[in-house]
Amino acid sequence: MNCQSRRRPSPYNWSQFNHKLKMVHWPHFLSLANLIALSWLCVVFVSSSPQSVLKSAPLINEYARQSNSSLLWGPYRSNLYFGIRPRIPKSLLSGLMWYNADSYDGLKNLRHTCEQGDAMAGYGWQQYDPRSGGHQVINDLDNFVNISTDFVKTEVGSWAVRVKGVPQNEQRRTTVIFYSGLEGHGKLDLESQLTPEGIEGPVELVGSSPELGDFSIEVTTGPSTNRHPKTSHVVDKVRPSQNSHYASLMMPDDNVWLAKEVFQTFIEDNVSQFSALFDEADMIPPWSVFTLQNRDDLKGNVHMIQRTYQGSFEFDILYNPIEISESSKISSRKLGDLLELSLSEFDTKFKRAFQFQPPFDSSLKHELFAKEMFSNLVGGIGYFYGTSIVDRSLSDLDDDEGDWEVEAAALASGVGKEEGPFELFTAVPSRPFFPRGFYWDEGFHLIPVLDYDADLTLEVLKSWFSLVDGDGWIAREQILGPEARSKVPTEFRTQYPHYANPPTLMLLFSNIAKRAHEWSQSEHGTNFDGSLVLGNAHIEYPELLFSYAEKIYPELQSHYEWFRRTQKGEIRQWDREAFSSKEGYRWRGRTPNHCLTSGLDDYPRAAMPHPGELHVDLLSWIGMMTRSIKEIARVLGKDDDVEMYSEIEEAIVKNLYDLHWDHKEQMYCDSTIDDYEESVHVCHRGYVSLFPFMLQLIPEDSTEQLLAAINDIKDPGGLWSPYGIRSLSKSDEFFGTKENYWRGPIWINMNYMILESLRYYGTSETSSAEVKSLSSEIYKELRVNIVNNVFNRWEETGFAWEQYDSNTGKAQGVKHFLGWTSLVIKIMAMPEEL
Repeated sequence: MNCQSRRRPSPYNWSQFNHKLKMVHWPHFLSLANLIALSWLCVVFVSSSPQSVLKSAPLINEYARQSNSSLLWGPYRSNLYFGIRPRIPKSLLSGLMWYNADSYDGLKNLRHTCEQGDAMAGYGWQQYDPRSGGHQVINDLDNFVNISTDFVKTEVGSWAVRVKGVPQNEQRRTTVIFYSGLEGHGKLDLESQLTPEGIEGPVELVGSSPELGDFSIEVTTGPSTNRHPKTSHVVDKVRPSQNSHYASLMMPDDNVWLAKEVFQTFIEDNVSQFSALFDEADMIPPWSVFTLQNRDDLKGNVHMIQRTYQGSFEFDILYNPIEISESSKISSRKLGDLLELSLSEFDTKFKRAFQFQPPFDSSLKHELFAKEMFSNLVGGIGYFYGTSIVDRSLSDLDDDEGDWEVEAAALASGVGKEEGPFELFTAVPSRPFFPRGFYWDEGFHLIPVLDYDADLTLEVLKSWFSLVDGDGWIAREQILGPEARSKVPTEFRTQYPHYANPPTLMLLFSNIAKRAHEWSQSEHGTNFDGSLVLGNAHIEYPELLFSYAEKIYPELQSHYEWFRRTQKGEIRQWDREAFSSKEGYRWRGRTPNHCLTSGLDDYPRAAMPHPGELHVDLLSWIGMMTRSIKEIARVLGKDDDVEMYSEIEEAIVKNLYDLHWDHKEQMYCDSTIDDYEESVHVCHRGYVSLFPFMLQLIPEDSTEQLLAAINDIKDPGGLWSPYGIRSLSKSDEFFGTKENYWRGPIWINMNYMILESLRYYGTSETSSAEVKSLSSEIYKELRVNIVNNVFNRWEETGFAWEQYDSNTGKAQGVKHFLGWTSLVIKIMAMPEEL
């Protein structure tokens, strides 16, 4: 099959393709209601004959080669201020640590892992492209220094980082430790000459592994302007401050990540040694007493290189495969040019992806803010490998009244068994607090990434769906391996195969389909000449998207059926009247005060858990899944599946009204069983009551329900605030009570969905004039309010935050929350008005 220009004769039946488009609801923006829907529309008519598959093989193989090489290395240890690893299990782990060396107390502030309590005036990537590199700045208040890491990589497997430090004044002393440890098979050795006084000049490590081959790591001395502290104490002859100091230790694979603890152990040994060598009266300078001992007798798989500087400093870390030519290797001389090219390409790509609209289109401050939001989102992408702790013994519970108590007691014990190992390539909600994969966060994370790099988005989605087990389950938190577990309290580590989470991973595909359709109507050709430009390859080459679709569709089906099977609710048993006796759902894992599985933790539900409960947000999520998987089935030519999913979708839309619409309260409500065994509504105005609106499952001609939702949104005594839409109405009895997590605070992901739905219903031809008018009025003001508050708090604190106070707009919760709060850049790119 030869891919010809769109204006030339083509093997694709584009007339049929366009006919298919007319059969599907096609919003002009990312339709959350469509979920995965439409994603394969532009490729459905690609021939799947053996001949066409063979002709597509070079393209598919070249994409895989380029994608793997461009994404092989990265700062994929998301929990560290700077940590490098490849997307390979049991491989080379490298990282950076530092502390202030002016006093003996400085070691208490040894930096390695990102921590919520570290005194920072902001930190993170200011520009970053996951395929080429970027620029990160860390403003460390306790250590009186600003650290920058400029990272670059090449397609031949080389990478480098330029580390710079600028202290508050040139008399400040800073100790920096670079380490590298090799897991699995292979070796890593010190190549440089080591003496008891340390290593003079550059430091070189050489290593090899089955996956990486032979490689070298060089830590350069840096420019001649680097200075080192001086002392008249005799210790300077034993451990000269101008030298690099070194230690090595053999560590088990599962302990290589414990570099900070290993370093501290080395330092304790050195203090003991110096105590024996020198009288206490001889005060050894702090930068000398905390030095590595320059021993190579242990010859391990973990190597540490320590240097102390006075004033500003700079050095490079250069990783190169041995087998590549000298001209292809990264050197210090090349690093600056590579970085400049990477940052320039990032700026160009960013401006193309995010075209901000008034009033945010002409402000340099807003541009820098947006770049930082996005760069920290993709700069937090990590690669995780290891076992997961799973408890499969509770799957039969939660279906009888009182089961929640038995289950809660079992959960408190945190008993489970290790399963796996598994691997995952994913963004994280927060590097200091949530440095791991979260199922319900990730869909929101990928919405901005899709605009910037659709191919990267699909790689992350593929990684997530590779976790679907034989029953169709994906664990809601991916806590893989001991390093990830170290950041999670014991009671929250175990995962349960009957627990769900909002299926936001599906939110991306409809927009991919729209772009593919737009590309198909353009003047662009699709001839594959042996080379690719990654970023939109799946959009530009239908064969790639079709191949992807065929592979992932069975996993999506399995996951969808798991949702409907494990989260099903009871309708007939409690004499409920509804169009369908099947389409009602209940989150498993409820307790009186929490429904963690819903993602809305403490949002008020029924007073006590009951197996007869039905949850309106869950029915809405499954409705969105159904609509989307139906469209995937349509474009893949699976007519029987299309018919089945169409019937389910119709039943869900009707059951939302029959089971959850409360005529008196004029809102959608959960349902439970009262003391008289009657089904009753549980109504709390807020995000839960808005889910049918936010996921665009209310028919466009249902004016009563639409106006009720829009009026709730605009009510200043309820959900409206000058900073965004509250999670719970101000008039609700539970507003601001207890944990106050989802009981009032403003969340950016929910506000993003509200804005999208205001756009959808406010521009629909079949919406009433009143719906259009009210949507337009609210949309313009709400968009500006959200962006202004997130921006103002970023200027004030140096961080994006998990949530914002609905009364004051103040930032609260987890800081450096560059997960779904980064959706603010999508909001900046929305139209100014409808």
